[in-house]
Amino acid sequence: MPYTEFERTTGLDPQTARHAWTVLSQLVYTWEPNCIRASIHTEQWITTGCDQIDALLGNGIRVPSVVEVVGESASGKTQLCLQLAISAQLPRAPQEPYGHVVYVCTEGAFPAQRLATMADARASHMNDPAMSSTQVMCRIQVAELDDMETMFHALSYKLPALLSTGDVRLVVIDSIAAHLRFDMEGTEPHEFYKQRSSRLMQLGARLKQWAHEYKCAIVCVNQVKDVFGVQTSLPVDGDSAEGEFKMIRGSKAPALGAVWASVVNARVMLHQRRGMAPNVTHDAEPEVPSHLLRTRRWIENVFSPWAPPAQCEVTLNDHGFTAL
Repeated sequence: MPYTEFERTTGLDPQTARHAWTVLSQLVYTWEPNCIRASIHTEQWITTGCDQIDALLGNGIRVPSVVEVVGESASGKTQLCLQLAISAQLPRAPQEPYGHVVYVCTEGAFPAQRLATMADARASHMNDPAMSSTQVMCRIQVAELDDMETMFHALSYKLPALLSTGDVRLVVIDSIAAHLRFDMEGTEPHEFYKQRSSRLMQLGARLKQWAHEYKCAIVCVNQVKDVFGVQTSLPVDGDSAEGEFKMIRGSKAPALGAVWASVVNARVMLHQRRGMAPNVTHDAEPEVPSHLLRTRRWIENVFSPWAPPAQCEVTLNDHGFTAL
């Protein structure tokens, strides 16, 4: 109610009406207590196990949030997810229990052997028997989903039931794009993209709701696609320029388009290329010895509300990704 209407309705003199209006406003709109509660709210993060990578991402993976991990095949997307699945189980405080993880596989079998190697390496480094591979696997619920309908049914009904226990701190969907890129056979292209956009928006809204309601992080693995563009040749002898539609070499973009990009809170992109080691120099020789070449990897924070865009070079070992 506006002040003028309040003064007219109550019939009070201006000075008394102003005082009453101020007192009632403080009782109804409790801004200061709300701000105090917000200022003392403790942020929760899931560490990657590497301080430099955590700093790159803001402080790790924020809880609650929906984070996308995207990259080419064999760039290490699953490796990073396994690394997070181990870290998410660590107690948040000395007296708190170990956390649980839900891991949804849509592209083949769950990589249990690689998880065991990473968990044992982490347990040996931390000297914590409760983080051994046997204990870590007992706290991971794995679902292998072979088609789109099964995936949507599991994510819509089974996942909320698991989250309602309150023990799950991380959900991994590896990958979200597997059944959404080519799994609508017999559908016209425009109808395919229309249906896919609708499903992505529905799924994204549910994932965000569950992340905030159950205080967990949800990591979704996405694939990449080649970027095409028109390359124009320069005119020669007065001829007009000719445009040719070609693939732009080395250019990759996340799959699922702008609809999915608007759903996630943050995007982490993994890069790799075959090249010379950083400490090796080369004097422009025509041939580079093969022993000087290795696969170099980078982790890039593409966008995030918690950290600016940046990247760092990493290496992959038994512990997972570590910064160089």
